[in-house]
Amino acid sequence: METLVIQSYRSHNVAPWIETCLASVKSWSNLHNYAYRFVGEEIFDRVPDWYRGKTRAHPQIATDLGRLELIREALDEGYRRVAWLDADVLIFAPTGLTLDHIDSYSFGREFWVQSNQRGELKLFRNTHNALCVFCPGNPFLDFYRHACLNIIERMDVGPDGSMVPQIVGPKLLNALQNMMGLPVMESIGMASPLVITDIAAGGGPALNMMLDAMDDPVCGLNLCASMSPAEVDQACDRLLGTPAIMKPS
Repeated sequence: METLVIQSYRSHNVAPWIETCLASVKSWSNLHNYAYRFVGEEIFDRVPDWYRGKTRAHPQIATDLGRLELIREALDEGYRRVAWLDADVLIFAPTGLTLDHIDSYSFGREFWVQSNQRGELKLFRNTHNALCVFCPGNPFLDFYRHACLNIIERMDVGPDGSMVPQIVGPKLLNALQNMMGLPVMESIGMASPLVITDIAAGGGPALNMMLDAMDDPVCGLNLCASMSPAEVDQACDRLLGTPAIMKPS
């Protein structure tokens, strides 16, 4: 197997919808003959103690670095392509999603829909690392690892351990996207709470706005963990049962 897919999550108190997401990624990997590797909380063993200490209140920031270290290890093992997908990514159209065309690196493309102060829907285009893929010899992986370490080392932490969320994830990637451009895939999207509500209901304006902005078919979505489990469960069932809901109306 030339391609490896890596995921990580805790092994306790796992919500059923997270289990559904993890199973969908593993099934998709098997379908395309990709190796699959699940890593538990030992992902944090890849993060320096000082970095882990500063991000104690924000474990997702530690995971931003941990995933890069896992990818680097796998590339050193000899894989020609290594992908990371967040545990809350649901792949509902597995035959349409492949990584075989990636020969350097890539991230996910986010179309985030939310309401402004006047209650009007507004769409934001961002870059996310819920999906990231790296191949050997690309220059970005080592740079990204260095940037994570450098940014967190320089960052001030509040008395309560608070720091800017997503600082070495989407915030850093969006800044780089604006300045230099990054290769991205739209096939794994990012569902805002308004989009998840529309999916669970069978359709709606926020979902339509997201789909109308996208050029490529949507085969998977990063779902919003801040939603109620019941609503995310319903959205998962809707996506798996009627994936055509992701086609623009």
